[in-house]
Amino acid sequence: MKPMKIRKGSSKDILIFKEPTDNFPGKGVFEFLDYFSIFDWGRFLNDPIKGKGIAMAAIARKHFELLNEAGIKNHYEGMASPIKINVALVNITQPYKNVPPDSRNYLLPIEIIFRIYTHPESSDLKKIKEGKRTYQELGYEEMPEPNKKLAQTKISYATKLEATDRVLAREEARELAGLTKEEMYKLEKLALRVNDIITNHSERVGLIHYDGKIEVAKDINGDFMVVDAVGTLDEDRFMMKVDGDKFIDVSKQFIRNWFVTNGWKKIVDDAKKRAEKEGVEDWKAICKKPPRLPEKISKIVTEMYLADAEARTEERLGERLGIKVRPLQQVAKETYDIQKAQRTSISNF
Repeated sequence: MKPMKIRKGSSKDILIFKEPTDNFPGKGVFEFLDYFSIFDWGRFLNDPIKGKGIAMAAIARKHFELLNEAGIKNHYEGMASPIKINVALVNITQPYKNVPPDSRNYLLPIEIIFRIYTHPESSDLKKIKEGKRTYQELGYEEMPEPNKKLAQTKISYATKLEATDRVLAREEARELAGLTKEEMYKLEKLALRVNDIITNHSERVGLIHYDGKIEVAKDINGDFMVVDAVGTLDEDRFMMKVDGDKFIDVSKQFIRNWFVTNGWKKIVDDAKKRAEKEGVEDWKAICKKPPRLPEKISKIVTEMYLADAEARTEERLGERLGIKVRPLQQVAKETYDIQKAQRTSISNF
């Protein structure tokens, strides 16, 4: 059966077989792909990461199963293939407009972000260091420090459906999502429960859960349900200790780090600023294309995604693809060595 519509994303496609209505959920399939996206560029078509799709699907399925065990509603309806997940679909609201109160069967137009540790590349940390905001203004009880656990998990919000994500104050997020004050409280409790599930499960394999996000919808009964993928290396940031007291990213952040170190992130930032100043609608039209990932980087990222999925699902995914996958700790150590060598090379240039 062919889908009636395909909604292409940066790292997965949504195959729509039945559109949702106000009173009934739709039917769809998430197809996880080997592509990635960073810095709002969209799919990096020249640099697919072999095995990423099957690893992402396996992790997403595992977390939906954990949510089911915890009695948390979600839109997962089983696997369609090793890279495809059946899901219930909800309506997508209009961006930039507040959702009317008492609406049902719709995606909340916000992302709920949780921070457990302060990542060295945290946007909050950058704002504080640049003097744009104080830690008190950002909702911290004390000055956050890189790689330190926060006194309590911090919840924040951002827009979901707009062209560029905006950070939202709690009340802004509540009004945009069409929620009552009581519903907002319930939403935050739900986010903390999901965070605990991801954190506890990842700790079993030596991963430290730094931060992440979830997306939530209201079903046809007006109840919250968790949607989209949960706890993957794309949605959340994890780190692992190596060499005693050193930390390395085990997530898509490692790819971001590579593009930051080689200078392309600055090129992106400059293009965005120039586009805004000159009124250019598409900043990518005036931005230099990204450099290709070296084969060594591509291979270690493949192994990182597969080693993570194997550790957290206990499935032998590499064997299906004919790829030898080492234990996650070994992969993390090599990832650390590669990143250290790249940064040393750049600093000595």
